[in-house]
Amino acid sequence: MIKGIGVDICDLRRLNHLDQLAKKILHVDEFSLYLSKGNDKAKREFVGGRFAVKEAFVKAAGYKSFKEICCLNDKNGKPYIKDEPCHVSISHENHYAVAFVVIENNDPNQ
Repeated sequence: MIKGIGVDICDLRRLNHLDQLAKKILHVDEFSLYLSKGNDKAKREFVGGRFAVKEAFVKAAGYKSFKEICCLNDKNGKPYIKDEPCHVSISHENHYAVAFVVIENNDPNQ
């Protein structure tokens, strides 16, 4: 059963001071991935995508600190949120990143 859904879009052109923003919103595991990105464009897309995922997750689940939400990729590149029963999709197009999150309710009593 679906517990919540959320969607968000991020205008990558509005992301300033990338390193400061990354430190502020990224989980420690995400931040190490951010640092491995080879150029500013890749870093901007990574931060924008993660920002959109976190916004979408909060819309689906309710309040949670951005730094507590950890969006990683599995061995095939599929994004997921660590320790959360949900589905995640991230897309990038020109100056935008969009994310969609569906949270499942795994409680059989509900």
